[in-house]
Amino acid sequence: MTELPPRGRATRHLAAAAALTIASLLVAALLAEGALRVLAAAGNPLARRVAAVDPDAVKVEPHGRYGYRQRPGAVLVYANGTRATANRQAFRGPGVAVPKPPGTYRIVLLGESSTHGWAVGDDQTIDAYLRARLSAERPDLRVEVVNLAYDGYDAYQMWQRLVDDGVPLQPDLVLANAGVNDVRNARLPGLAGDPDPRTLIWEGEMRRQRRERARGGRTAWDRLKHLSLLARLPGVVEDRLAAGREARQDGAAASLAAAADNFARNLERVADVARALRVPLLLATPPSALLLPDAPPMDRRSYWIGDAATTQRCRDTLAARLRGLAGRLAAAGQPALYLAPALPGRMFQDDVHPTAEGNRALADAFAAAIAPRLPPAR
Repeated sequence: MTELPPRGRATRHLAAAAALTIASLLVAALLAEGALRVLAAAGNPLARRVAAVDPDAVKVEPHGRYGYRQRPGAVLVYANGTRATANRQAFRGPGVAVPKPPGTYRIVLLGESSTHGWAVGDDQTIDAYLRARLSAERPDLRVEVVNLAYDGYDAYQMWQRLVDDGVPLQPDLVLANAGVNDVRNARLPGLAGDPDPRTLIWEGEMRRQRRERARGGRTAWDRLKHLSLLARLPGVVEDRLAAGREARQDGAAASLAAAADNFARNLERVADVARALRVPLLLATPPSALLLPDAPPMDRRSYWIGDAATTQRCRDTLAARLRGLAGRLAAAGQPALYLAPALPGRMFQDDVHPTAEGNRALADAFAAAIAPRLPPAR
């Protein structure tokens, strides 16, 4: 047998070492993958979060330049087992005809998770109760309520959704129930831009989907993340670190004035759309349980600023901006009205999300304001 020269032996040793290293890394990756899956099945919070970010299981999709909305047909399952079902037109509730049929009065509802219907069934939302109430009061008129609210929306996202999805539906009235998620923008120092990129939740995923659409397909890395929890781990860790950095800025609400200006500016844009459509605009502040004596037990939420009292002061600031906007619009001749419905503590699931009973009560309050604006009975 011919002995290899020294250089050949060195090359073979390097190749063997490289193969051993690669094999070791593969074994380590398989063990880590298995460990993550076991931890997720056992309920470990981080591992469950990793398991939940499968690119193929994302419930939202991009629209416009910076907007997001639920995927058509997506089903969002809440922790209590209730399900929010998006129809083929990408909103919760029955679909509607486009163009709008004659004899139809169509209401577009904008808002956040409390308006979309957090942890209640599809037949227990504000729009479901409002649709039923107004239809019973006006059997001569086909009344439709289109729920374009969604979890996590701030005023910017509401305006984007109205422009992209609401205007083509030819609404006869726009109702914006807003003033919860914009509070979180008060923790952003130097809030600027239109929009400020830091206000765009889901934007990382939306960029990925936009790139995917432009390429006409997914990358190999996205396919790997669908198959492997380990491949998803770096992104989840980075998100948690970013959330920690944001939390360290929380408490003082030093940017509340800027956040309130941002909130008002985007609701003014909603008002501009309603004016262009020549339809009435109802502006409402979602009720809050933060300081109610009979409020349910609640944990601090990601959209709070500091403690409950500070968060409520921030919400009150946004409510004042909304009330002032409605007054200015009405004084200028635009049909606009401000509402601030209240609920008892027993009608809340937490600080701001109503129970089904609470949603019915809110629908009744909205119906009372809308009824005088319906066309006369034939």
